[in-house]
Formats: sequence, C-alpha cells, structure tokens
Amino acid sequence: MALVKRTMMLVVVGVVVLVVGIGGGLLVGLKYFSPAPETANREAQIPDPGPMVDLGQFTSTMADPEVHVVKVKVTLELASANVSLRLTDPGWTVMMKDEILKTLKDQRYDNVRYAEGMEKLKQDLRARLNVILPRVDGNAAVNRVLFDEFMTQ
Repeated sequence: MALVKRTMMLVVVGVVVLVVGIGGGLLVGLKYFSPAPETANREAQIPDPGPMVDLGQFTSTMADPEVHVVKVKVTLELASANVSLRLTDPGWTVMMKDEILKTLKDQRYDNVRYAEGMEKLKQDLRARLNVILPRVDGNAAVNRVLFDEFMTQ
C-alpha cells in the first residue's frame, strides 16, 4: 500500500512538473519570439502611396550673393486618383513647374545643403503647390513632394 501511495505521489508530482515546464516554455516562447505588438501596429498603419506625378528635373540659381545652383528631380504624391485626373490638363503642369522654379530661386545654399533643409524645402513646395492647385473632394491636392535627385553646388 505504501508503495502504491509513493508511486502515485511521484506520478502526480511528475505530471505537475511537466505541466509547469510546458506552460513556462510557452510563456517564454511567446514573450521573446513573437513580434512586438507596436511593431505589428506600425506596419498596419503605413499607408500605401498615392498616385505619383513626375514633374521632371529643375535647375535654378539660388538667392545667394555667390553663385550657387540647385538641381532637383521632383515627383508629387497626390491625394487621390481624382486629383491625378484633374491635373492632366497641361495648364496645371505649367503652373506647378513655375511655382517650383520660383520656390527654388528663393532658397539659400546654407538652408538646403543638409537633410533638414531639404525637408523644409519639400514642405514649402507642398504648401505653395496646394495653394495654387484646386482642392478635390475637399482635400489638398498634394500629399508629399519627393526628390528623385537633389544636388547643390
């Protein structure tokens, strides 16, 4: 009888240790090997880019006492396909290119030679373009200005 009780006690202890070990292994595996929830949320929050319009390359002197030149290739990310359809008229393209050239002409070399200045230039271009372009469906036409190439000299 004592042998049966002792064997039964060992079996129960063995099962408990086995269950605790499996549970601990699952807990450690889920904690250290599963993707972090903020990473999964961040990936889900990245929107697809909108329609793109390539406006081409621009070269302009800058507003400095010395001669400095800026050369950029500009692509616009538009708010929607409706904006893209609306801006197919060549008149809008000419107006956008004119506004970009005027904006580049106003820049100073020291303001755009670093990444921070390039980002400010992008924001300035976006703002100035959204002023002259029609709003479509109540939204500004240009979401982002992107530089395919950027060079100052």
